Amino acid sequence: MLGKLSIFKIQNYSLYLLLISICICIIGCSKKPEKETYNGYIQYVDPMIGTDAHAHTFPGATTPFGMVQLSPSNDLKGWDWNSGYHYTDSILKGFAHSHISGAGLTALGDFLLMPTVGSVKIKDGTEEDPDSGFRSRFSHDREEASAGYYSVILDDYDVKVELTASPRVGFHRYTYNQAGKGNIIIDASHQLGEYLYGSGIEFISDNEIKGYKRSNGAAGVRNVYFYAQFSKKFKEKGIAINDIIIPATTSADDKKVKAFVSFDVEAGEQVDVKVAISYVSYEGAKANFDAEAKTKSFDKALVEAQKIWEEKMNKFPIETESVSDLRSFYTAVYRTMISPNLISDVTGEYIVEGKKYHSDFEQYSNFSTWDTYRAQNPLMALVEQEKVVDFVNSLTSRYTDAKVGLPVWECIGFDNVCMIGHNTVSVMADAIVKDLPGIDVESAYIAMRDAAFELDKHSGPYGENGMEYYIEMDFVPASIGMSVSKTTEYNYFDWCIAEVAKKLHKQEDQKLFQKRSKGYRNSFDKETGYLLPLTETGKLLEMDMTEWEGLVKNYISGNIWGYSSYVPHDMGYLMKLHGGKKNFTNWLDNVFADSTEISGGQHVDISGFIGKYGHGDEPSNHMSYLYTFAGEPWKTQKLVREIMPKFYRDVPDGLDNNDDLGQMAAWYVFSSLGFYPVCPGSNQYQIGSPAFKKAGLVLENGKEFVVVANNNSSENIYIQSATLNGEVYTKPFITYNQIISGGELVLEMGNQPNKTWANSDNDLSGMVGMKADVDYNLYINRMVSIPYTTDKELCFAQSKKVNLYCNTEGAIIRYTLDGSAPDINSKVYNAPLILNNETTIKAKAFKEGLEASRTFEATYMKGIMYNPTTKLPKIAVSQKGLGYGSPNGVQLIDGVLGSNSFGDGFWTGINEEDMEVEIDFGSERWIKKVRPGFLVDTGQWIFNPDEIIVQVSSDNREFREVGRVKTNTPSKNLNKRYIERPNISFSPELCRYVKFTFKNKSIPNWHVGSGKNHWIFIDEILVQ
Repeated sequence: MLGKLSIFKIQNYSLYLLLISICICIIGCSKKPEKETYNGYIQYVDPMIGTDAHAHTFPGATTPFGMVQLSPSNDLKGWDWNSGYHYTDSILKGFAHSHISGAGLTALGDFLLMPTVGSVKIKDGTEEDPDSGFRSRFSHDREEASAGYYSVILDDYDVKVELTASPRVGFHRYTYNQAGKGNIIIDASHQLGEYLYGSGIEFISDNEIKGYKRSNGAAGVRNVYFYAQFSKKFKEKGIAINDIIIPATTSADDKKVKAFVSFDVEAGEQVDVKVAISYVSYEGAKANFDAEAKTKSFDKALVEAQKIWEEKMNKFPIETESVSDLRSFYTAVYRTMISPNLISDVTGEYIVEGKKYHSDFEQYSNFSTWDTYRAQNPLMALVEQEKVVDFVNSLTSRYTDAKVGLPVWECIGFDNVCMIGHNTVSVMADAIVKDLPGIDVESAYIAMRDAAFELDKHSGPYGENGMEYYIEMDFVPASIGMSVSKTTEYNYFDWCIAEVAKKLHKQEDQKLFQKRSKGYRNSFDKETGYLLPLTETGKLLEMDMTEWEGLVKNYISGNIWGYSSYVPHDMGYLMKLHGGKKNFTNWLDNVFADSTEISGGQHVDISGFIGKYGHGDEPSNHMSYLYTFAGEPWKTQKLVREIMPKFYRDVPDGLDNNDDLGQMAAWYVFSSLGFYPVCPGSNQYQIGSPAFKKAGLVLENGKEFVVVANNNSSENIYIQSATLNGEVYTKPFITYNQIISGGELVLEMGNQPNKTWANSDNDLSGMVGMKADVDYNLYINRMVSIPYTTDKELCFAQSKKVNLYCNTEGAIIRYTLDGSAPDINSKVYNAPLILNNETTIKAKAFKEGLEASRTFEATYMKGIMYNPTTKLPKIAVSQKGLGYGSPNGVQLIDGVLGSNSFGDGFWTGINEEDMEVEIDFGSERWIKKVRPGFLVDTGQWIFNPDEIIVQVSSDNREFREVGRVKTNTPSKNLNKRYIERPNISFSPELCRYVKFTFKNKSIPNWHVGSGKNHWIFIDEILVQ
């Protein structure tokens, strides 16, 4: 057992690693340095933490921010296997070279190797029957993971697997404990959640192979290449296509290609394999190999990986008596430095959105910035500044070089837009305001500004970005899904841009983005303190707090609590809206104490509850620190000391939810040190309650910032007083300049709160956003609200009376019926409009002294609607594959049109099957045209029907075809949702029954689901 550990006085571990390396060179040692000999910080890194439950971390070997993550990789059995591994596994398929740490999405899993013995098995087999293939059973008792190293014994083969890595190369060592025939299976087709287009392998010599994989998934359509060198010559070798070994073949290029190599091995013999990868080319993979592995042994690679990880741990010296805390802390530090990941070869070549570029600096990707801008990126901006410059310049190059704009969530150079907003601007602004040298600030600013006007980057899971509305109104209206989340995050991102504009003396831009950053104020509800969805008509929508359904439609993860407090740049005014600081802290108290039940489908990402605070969901990560803004920092101190041990434990299931590429780990690292960046870009860090008696940051400028917490314990969690560099300190925050200047923050701790420390107006006044800036006109005070109608049904059989309204008192509505845009000279609305034919109404409202409203537009269409009195027409819809909509099909003819959001409750959706709909009018009638509407949302696997067939009948037995139309399939991922409503006209037919067949088909090759059938979503079948 370790006693009190003073890591400030620990011996020089770099020298220790150098001596180990020298010993390896002198005696040719082939064994890994024993873990028990470690006396450096990395002995406390346990990559197994987070591999259970829902954290989605992987246990394998990697280097900081490296291209290779060499780890056990199984099939994607569900969400919890996003990293390729889950602690509940007892079977292993093999070891692949690329994985994502802690993400909610899945991808990669490139190039799987698996050592076996005896007869070659080329098939994977199944977990239910591992003996049917090359999989193996294993036990966690014979599994080990540490920084830069992973090992396991494969029980079925008695082979010890050891893995380590350099940035672009994976190093394998297989020890065959039994003499006989040893094999290694190479699967070029292995993938995690991707659609495989093809793969290939070629034997180059009797100990070298190369290969590739082409796939589509969260990283887009991509190629990845490898070059592998074996330490032992092959006695046998072979290629398999689609799990069939092809005799006398040394290369293959097909859908699913594997290879095997075999050797005669002695008991205890080791075979090493070095595998270099490239996202660019074979030549890139070979160049990466030559630069990083050509003359390097497994042992040397291991020592180098451990050395670099030890250097990273050296940046965070801490003092504590708890080994458990040491393990939690240093493992968290480790996880903060796995991503972003290198994507450029040593040649400088890299791929973005399928095109090759060259860079003079290292290019990075895997930017989960919607998560990581909150803490992981700010942490790196303190301790990894040179790397952060590469991150920011990589992002800027997406605008300047690749011409694709700043990404929303970039995976291996592809923006999959799985989250929301121009979130990378926070990362870039935080670095720019710190004056980190090497950033092309002007180019970065242009890229940031352009992102703030991006109209086309829509999220698959979270819908349209709503930017066209936001640009005019400073908020995203309730008609757009997740409107409150988008509004608050866009507001903060715009504040970040304003800060950079201020730094660059761009006064007009600064004014513009400062105005935009205050749009959340329009959504504040005085009764509840929540930020609520706001319609264009100026109405706040009440939320049913007993049901998740409405919450998850308007807030990411349904997190109304986190988003209602997410204005880190404008806290002074938020508290003013609440009626003052005390009212705001009362509101926070209620959130943290709220134990009421909410029924319905809770989103998977909101978890780790204290009351309704969900720590496992990033939009809540700031909430415990908000008490510092309101003059009650002791409540922050209490909460952070409750959260840390509760949601960060040093066991495989010790994390509450996805680590999200280091964001949740970074929250813990910051909070353990005793401060947290509530508002990245402000250069301020709110003080909490440190977990340790002493903790430091060793900075790249050679200085050290130390936090000392005297009398700190699990009971003494409250700050009694503080000094900074020997001077009395009473502010509840510290600044970037104070940290990088080095020094010592000393906190005296006690078991009772000191309610007089850090809460005077003077102490609080310097904190970001504390000035309650009132220079902002609410939407309703500066712009006329949009005209609207109360009609739910936009379809009619004969005629329709339409009333228009405007909630701005005294406004004049002007309209057109010919499709033209209304203006101040258009016809004045003063009586209901009577429609007899299909008509598009466009209306705009005007009032002197206010901006004109946005344009209202609605198209009223003719069709036979369901009559609830007569219960006609009758309708039947095929039930097989029905996943959305009412089984009785009535909503297909109820006159209410589905929006471009498949989950709005108005669409009928069938998965992978043809959809058949039959309408019975009750008696014969003449018809001559039908117009069925369908939705296309390729991100959700919703495609157009291949063709639509229309048949009619008078007796429901003999049908005759009257119309057929082929529809157009998108030729690429447009990242848009849209509705089409083809006109199918025919000679007048007298009939009682109309049957529609919507034919399914295979998803096109460019899509991740290629080859499978898709969803068909239909709403409002219009018959005339």
